[in-house]
Amino acid sequence: MKRHSATLLSNTQKIITITTILITEHTREPTALLWSAIAPCLLFVLITLQHPTPDVTTQSYAASAAWFYSYISASVAFFGFSFYLIGRRESGFVRSFIYEHNSILRFLLAHSFSYSIISTAYASLFYLITKPFYGNYSVVELLHLLACFYTSYLLFTCIGLGIAALPIKFSTASTLFSLMSFLMLISGYSGATQSLMTSHSLILLNPLYLSTRLFNNELPLLSSFVATLAAALSALYFTGRYFRIQPIWSRY
Repeated sequence: MKRHSATLLSNTQKIITITTILITEHTREPTALLWSAIAPCLLFVLITLQHPTPDVTTQSYAASAAWFYSYISASVAFFGFSFYLIGRRESGFVRSFIYEHNSILRFLLAHSFSYSIISTAYASLFYLITKPFYGNYSVVELLHLLACFYTSYLLFTCIGLGIAALPIKFSTASTLFSLMSFLMLISGYSGATQSLMTSHSLILLNPLYLSTRLFNNELPLLSSFVATLAAALSALYFTGRYFRIQPIWSRY
């Protein structure tokens, strides 16, 4: 019993250490911070200043910011969580040291925890910058938006893990994620400007539009969160079980 507890404590400490390292590594990349956090804030502020609304309510803020929260969740899940999972999988360090089952499990858990923290921090930053244009801050509203945001993030994480499971390289993954993001934005804009019937047809094709429905209270949050969490955990399990790795064995 003591040995099991000691092993569990050791693994927990290792996961926390790796998570801290991954978060620190991410903060040293200003490009990711610019496109995933700063750019959506600036765009929202510019649009709000150009088209001010007299309806300063909680619902109007959620409706106005839904697409931006969805974009941030997709951006972090695709170009952060999944994209760099492929990159680290292809790196020499991972291929040299993370090839045993326990090592892969610790790495995937730390990777998941780190980007969960990063995505939540980005969403919180967006709220702090953009909410003053729609009234005072509200802790209840923030928690609700973060719950919707994290559910959306889990949805895009499942898609990203499916792509990460493919036998593709870092450059190919970059092109594929960029193409997916572009198509989602284009179809999302079309869905927002077309009729209601057209918008419903896009639900099956565009997860970005589906994500905005969470923020607009058009989908039940609790059941959606449970479903996406179960799907994300299952995808993470199969990723760890069939993690594509090519160990580099020492020649000495």
